[in-house]
Amino acid sequence: MKKKLSLSTNKKSAAEGEFIDVEWNCDACPDSLLLVVDSGYNCHTMPVADSGTTRIMMSRSKRKTTITLKAFIAGKRISESISVRVKNIKRSRAAKDVGGMKMRKEKLYARWCVFRAQVKYWWLSLKKWQKALWIALLALWLGMLVVAINGEPKSSDTSNKVETTSLTESEVYQNRFV
Repeated sequence: MKKKLSLSTNKKSAAEGEFIDVEWNCDACPDSLLLVVDSGYNCHTMPVADSGTTRIMMSRSKRKTTITLKAFIAGKRISESISVRVKNIKRSRAAKDVGGMKMRKEKLYARWCVFRAQVKYWWLSLKKWQKALWIALLALWLGMLVVAINGEPKSSDTSNKVETTSLTESEVYQNRFV
């Protein structure tokens, strides 16, 4: 019986960050054909043509990355797999921390730029009366914030005396309808 799927790579092992070339061919006419790259940490699936080549960068892996070609032909699933051994680059702990901090800083800055651009676009898309309403709401919110921070005004009376008066039942009844 003739093999319907063929899958090959130019390397059987690669270092993290290196590229490998993957070539595939499907002799039968498949309903769908998928190329799956599983590093153990991430799994990427992409639809591909009946035959072709692509370059894949080897990323962090759990010792090996499995590349699988999955075909669905007349309702049957057929697959072909190849494993590529990945040598992870060892980094010192200090280099990881510095690189990680730099990466977090860059991501945070990128998110800030996107947020700022979205707010600018939103503001430009508002009508004049909507902008005025937003400014009034912001001023109201800031006023409420200032009052909340300052707290309640203190009374000038420093005595702790409480005066009480006693009213009769008839006086209470009369005071209700005044």
